[in-house]
Amino acid sequence: MASRLIGLLLIACSAHAADLEGVKLADRVEVDGQSLELNGIALRTRFFFKVYVAGLYLPQRTSSEREVFAAQGAKRIVLVMMRDADAEQFCESVGAGLRANHTEEELERVKAQTDALMAKIRSIGEARRGATIVLDYLPSAKATTLEVDGVTRGAPMPGEEFYDALLRIWLGERPAQADLKRALLGQEEERPQLSRD
Repeated sequence: MASRLIGLLLIACSAHAADLEGVKLADRVEVDGQSLELNGIALRTRFFFKVYVAGLYLPQRTSSEREVFAAQGAKRIVLVMMRDADAEQFCESVGAGLRANHTEEELERVKAQTDALMAKIRSIGEARRGATIVLDYLPSAKATTLEVDGVTRGAPMPGEEFYDALLRIWLGERPAQADLKRALLGQEEERPQLSRD
């Protein structure tokens, strides 16, 4: 009887999902054959507009950005769009986040992958409200993949350094939004605040 109760509790836990602004993200996902946990969920805003809900998945939950980058294995960033954004807006946002958190030398080392990502985004043309954008790090290939609404876009982009560079957009010393960083790290309960940048 006890084992049956434990089993039911495990099923209930696995079905649980985090909810923010009407966006539901699963507590656990599988990436590259590895189970990942939702570390945090957050709302990105810009000029008083809700832009997207972001989720960070890691092999083990942590509130330390240092541990996020040190963690071995698969990782996932999910962005669920809260408004329409064209390709150039998205590319500008990614580019600004990379420049804010890296030196010119660091950016040069991941330039080929960054150019490839920008080309994939431009080929999509527009991220509509409700679109789900997924950036996965696959340790088996040591590469980053881009998926939009369940469809993988282009070839994987090589190197763990590139994925870490992308993570710094949200978790770096100059993150896209300070409260978003804290929420993704699980340092506070998400209380959406409007950023003015």
